[in-house]
Amino acid sequence: MKSYDELKAEMEAIQQQMDKAKKNVRADALKEFKPLCKEFGFTAGMLKGSLA
Repeated sequence: MKSYDELKAEMEAIQQQMDKAKKNVRADALKEFKPLCKEFGFTAGMLKGSLA
């Protein structure tokens, strides 16, 4: 059985991987979103309340 410190280190490493994956998902979504806004003429002011 793994020790507490080993498990804690694994958990921290997994958390870092999750944070990185989340940033990548957000970046990819933004790459898709920006051209659509441009295509359909949406502005930040128009979307301000709907994205919160």
